Amino acid sequence: VTLFQVRRPFPGARLRALVSLRLPRHAAARAAAAHVAHVHLCRDFITTATVFLLGRGRIPVIAQSHGMLVPSRSLPVRMYDAVITRWLVRIPTLWLTLTEDEERGLQQLGVDAVRMRRVVNATAEAAHAWVDPDRHVFLFAARLAPRKQPVVFVQAALDALERGLDARFILAGPDQGELARVRALIAGSAHADRFELQGELSPEAVQAAMAASTAYVLPALNEPYPMSVLEAAAAGTPLIITSECGLAADLYEANAAVLAEPTAEAFSRAMLDLAADPQRRAELGSNARRLHARLWSARSLAEDLHKLYLEALAGT
Repeated sequence: VTLFQVRRPFPGARLRALVSLRLPRHAAARAAAAHVAHVHLCRDFITTATVFLLGRGRIPVIAQSHGMLVPSRSLPVRMYDAVITRWLVRIPTLWLTLTEDEERGLQQLGVDAVRMRRVVNATAEAAHAWVDPDRHVFLFAARLAPRKQPVVFVQAALDALERGLDARFILAGPDQGELARVRALIAGSAHADRFELQGELSPEAVQAAMAASTAYVLPALNEPYPMSVLEAAAAGTPLIITSECGLAADLYEANAAVLAEPTAEAFSRAMLDLAADPQRRAELGSNARRLHARLWSARSLAEDLHKLYLEALAGT
């Protein structure tokens, strides 16, 4: 791993505006000795410059946007797409996609569907296996951002507590705008002692918390491919997620998660029902772990990527 210093060209510059001149040149130079370059591409200076240099060097490129290249109504973004994105997307030999929505967005930006290949995300085998705790603990481990709906998690927890559920509730993750609302809801309730706000945890600590929870709960809206759900499935932790989650269909077919509408009432009921049924928890956890091994293991993804790299190389 080689680390490079990046610069912010102006105060408040975020991901798209971070600048490094050395990193794209380094990537292109190293790729000259490689057969294929795999780039996670979005509308930012660093990956855009890298793909441009790889294209000039005639290095086969496999691009993956992880849902970060979607059409926008923003005038500056539309201008950027007209001048840069629509030209840039012609360079990669193949595009790896995660969802149908992502594929539709890429097509609108000029990517030919015949160059798309559907893949999955993956996580390593869990370091900790799930053990049903003696006292119920429900875990939310994600960014405290509006789309993740930590407020709905707290509202659902408070409703379940009012209905007699004896449990603790843990929120772990960095604040991205919702922490103040979460704190206010908890402080204004009669159950503040049942909540823990743990902030951002290390990956190891998150996995340990998942393995010690009654269920991992994620009431996120339109979440295409949550890695935290894959991590929980790897551990065999029972899952409560929304029907809008991009993984919902696979989990439902495998009977490996409780699917609920993204409302406090629905998630409260899901937590109450699961807390009352230890056999159901064991069944969900076991099914989730088997599903992870079949679809989302690192070994399975590595085999798929190897085939795609050979395809990209054969197509140049």
